[in-house]
Amino acid sequence: MKFTHRTHCIPRRAAMAVLLGAASWGSLAAETWPQQPLRLIVPFGAGGVTDTTARVFADGISKQLGQPVIVENRPGAGGSIAAGMVAKSKPDGYTLLVVTNGIFAVNPHIYPQLPYNPSRDFSYIAMLANTPNILAVSANSPYTSLQAVIDAAAKGEEKISFATAGEGSDNYQILQLLQQATHTKWLHVPYKSGTESLTAVMGGTADATAISAATSQSFIKSRQIRAFAVTSARRLPDQPDIPTVKEVLGKSIEGGSLSGIAAPAGTPDAVLQRLNAAITQVARSDVAKDKVFSRGSEPVDTSQEAFQARVKQEQAKWAAILKPTR
Repeated sequence: MKFTHRTHCIPRRAAMAVLLGAASWGSLAAETWPQQPLRLIVPFGAGGVTDTTARVFADGISKQLGQPVIVENRPGAGGSIAAGMVAKSKPDGYTLLVVTNGIFAVNPHIYPQLPYNPSRDFSYIAMLANTPNILAVSANSPYTSLQAVIDAAAKGEEKISFATAGEGSDNYQILQLLQQATHTKWLHVPYKSGTESLTAVMGGTADATAISAATSQSFIKSRQIRAFAVTSARRLPDQPDIPTVKEVLGKSIEGGSLSGIAAPAGTPDAVLQRLNAAITQVARSDVAKDKVFSRGSEPVDTSQEAFQARVKQEQAKWAAILKPTR
């Protein structure tokens, strides 16, 4: 009996040793990490709101951790290329990904195959910002109100064209919400970037688009576009004259670019906690207020729990919207 008892204890002790070893390694990782520069992969091109936000936070995180944070742009396939690369990276805290709701909630329903699984391959660290969109047409457009554009769309399927930065992009998401809310079908005209889609509208190639609130002001002030409504729950402090979609249509359309930072699954919790603390400090800084939150982006809860809950919420929302059409 003693021999039997000891044989049962050996694997139990071995398991405990593994657990204790993992916990000790995680604590050690937090104490010694980081010892080299970090890479922050941005899944879109330079100059857009996601890239701009990422660079502000990268600079702040670098100051918090005492190591350079190098931003790398890896655009393509609605962010899937970058996400796939980071998902396969070593989970040591040195390779991070800027994620958007398109990557973890929309792409699984519009791309037949993805090089990553958003529910298994990432540890979601913290949200950075939420940037609503502004529905707009060219200043030379014959449509003088959002209702007029919708009325035109209702007269014939795909009669009105809507330019986006491609499937999965934030303005693509707004198009889906708009079609669902108004029971209309618009002609989707995808481009490689938000800049190209906006240029198409200003040049008369497309009828309408949704432009990031963070980059819309100069175009509105120069009267290159006509802004109809913002896709947020309330009017933006820096653009108070633009009503919400709900004010205009009586129906709520809330969406835009929700950005955050994720790491490969398996990254030690202690490292994730240090990263979350650094991101939180940057979000509260005057620099973030000046360069991110005063320009159309909205602050968000930076806790890990809030991000994990938001990921599940967005996944459920877009599954309901996109699955019936696929």
